[in-house]
Amino acid sequence: MFLVFQILYTFIPLLCSKVKKLNPDLAEKSISVLVPAYNEELTIGNCIDAMAALRYSNYEILIINDGSKDGTLSALNELLDLRPDARLADGKLSYKPIKGFYRSERYRHIYVINKVNGGKADSLNAGIDYALSDIVITLDADSMLEADSLRYVNQYFHDDDIIALGGTVKIVQGAMRDKNGVILEKFRGRGLIKSQIINYTHGFYVRKLTQSYFNSIVVISGAFGAFYKDVLVHVNGFRSTVGEDIDITLKIHEYIKANGLKKKLVYAPEAVCYTECPENLPNFYKQRIRWQKAFIDCILIYWSRLSKRFSVKVSLFFAIDGFMLGTLSAFTTVFYLGQTLIVGGNILHAVIFLLVSVLLNAAQILMSFYLCRKYGSTYTFRDYIKMFLFSQAELLTYRNLLLYINIAGTFKYFDNDEGWGFVERKGVAAISQNMAAGSN
Repeated sequence: MFLVFQILYTFIPLLCSKVKKLNPDLAEKSISVLVPAYNEELTIGNCIDAMAALRYSNYEILIINDGSKDGTLSALNELLDLRPDARLADGKLSYKPIKGFYRSERYRHIYVINKVNGGKADSLNAGIDYALSDIVITLDADSMLEADSLRYVNQYFHDDDIIALGGTVKIVQGAMRDKNGVILEKFRGRGLIKSQIINYTHGFYVRKLTQSYFNSIVVISGAFGAFYKDVLVHVNGFRSTVGEDIDITLKIHEYIKANGLKKKLVYAPEAVCYTECPENLPNFYKQRIRWQKAFIDCILIYWSRLSKRFSVKVSLFFAIDGFMLGTLSAFTTVFYLGQTLIVGGNILHAVIFLLVSVLLNAAQILMSFYLCRKYGSTYTFRDYIKMFLFSQAELLTYRNLLLYINIAGTFKYFDNDEGWGFVERKGVAAISQNMAAGSN
């Protein structure tokens, strides 16, 4: 099974990827961008600045302040010049009480919902209920949309078979602007940042493209996902959990199967947003532990339904690739290595398996670089060489950390902590440094 999935991830993106060029003649569908914000005083300004540069007209932005304890609401008022607005919610979803609904005097398409703290999923449900558009985009408060991202989302949704999509998420610490304002990608920063740049590049351009080909995307990233509003309402919105993004993806797959629909969840590589990744191990650990807890939560909820309520392809990618080759293999790998070291074992088999894994990893990394370039990334040839060498070195460093996190996160799931799992951001300081560096 390991070899089968790794071969799929190696060749499907190469053979089946096709860049979509923007069609300037397409009508603009109405889009509501939902930005849940909890203690995002330092990052929300970057998000708003990026929104102001979007090359799209038929959209609105709903920033949902989820009872932040810092100065998020004050920052929003200062940036947007907020005034009360009389818009009413649809009343189709449940969420914590709303304290106020406001419209920006400075940017007439930006609105703010101020509500009692209820968590990220609760905030998204409030945003859905207040949204006026047919298409809803979920965006993290530390994410910044690329200028043409909404145009690509619009183009994909002109395909009637598409019911939801996920865009490409890139690391903002690896991006800067040149003197002409063009975003350039650079392989730079601390080792942990470089590891995440490679991880995101491989995860989206290789894994998402393959899963999209088989209509088996297991998770549409909460950092940048797009859905039809009526579908989100039909599945009763987002569930309050540590991983609302994987849960909503599975709920939509379940909805498709239950209603006998010929619909697709796809990956849109041309639609790009930038997000700030953790820069130190404590924050990286908290983020990845939360991701693993979210996966375990969905395993426990959906496992018994896989054969009846999901397509065969979704079930295989979720159960075998996700659980058996992801979580379960972390435990078996540690057990196998311990057994080999303590009581002895077939060293030759272990070496062969290691070499096969290294070669397949190298092939997929090279493939991700090719696709990265194909879809418009601006890394130099020298960057790609450094990225490849680093990716091989990290097999013995950061990759082993992820192995430990998979195990620790599985156990920690049973702590029953379903909070936001807040990860500290540098926000304005980190972004301004990137922009300044791009001007030199």
